[in-house]
Amino acid sequence: MISKLLCNPRLLAAAGEAFVWQEHSRQIITAALLSMVPTFEGRYAVTVALGMGMPAVFSYLLALICSSLPVPFILLLLRPVLDWFYTLPIKPVQSFAAWLERHAAKKRASMNEKNRKGIRRRLSADAAELFALYLFVAIPLPGTGVWTGSAIATLFNMPRGKAAAAILIGNVTACLIMTLAASGVLAIF
Repeated sequence: MISKLLCNPRLLAAAGEAFVWQEHSRQIITAALLSMVPTFEGRYAVTVALGMGMPAVFSYLLALICSSLPVPFILLLLRPVLDWFYTLPIKPVQSFAAWLERHAAKKRASMNEKNRKGIRRRLSADAAELFALYLFVAIPLPGTGVWTGSAIATLFNMPRGKAAAAILIGNVTACLIMTLAASGVLAIF
């Protein structure tokens, strides 16, 4: 029985084309590092990993885990870095930090104004912000994602734990959408 399986040419051909983890460690490391690059992140690293022949589930998990690693660092370190920018004797750096915070305050005020008119009746302001953050991270478009979502959460002074949960759930959704799209599952529908 085993000799019949081992001598089967179809199985031998499939085994020769199979993804062997030890032989493809360079591709795994490449996909993992690409998952951590801002704006590229896991959503696009999934397609690269699938293009390199990795299995879909492994590609999804690799991209998801590696793209989620920067979240706590951004949430914890962006505020101290901005505060440090104010202490530097370099005017353009101070001006950039001030502009960034002013811009974020305007966006948050605009978002809260729109929230008062629409969805606020159903959700609290904090819940609406977290839902918007989830959607921002979950929709796989250029400029959205984990890095930008973490920066927005920090600049909007959102609670870190809740913001991290919204970002991570959004990342799960974005990586899943891209995995399904890249593997052709969405083409069926």
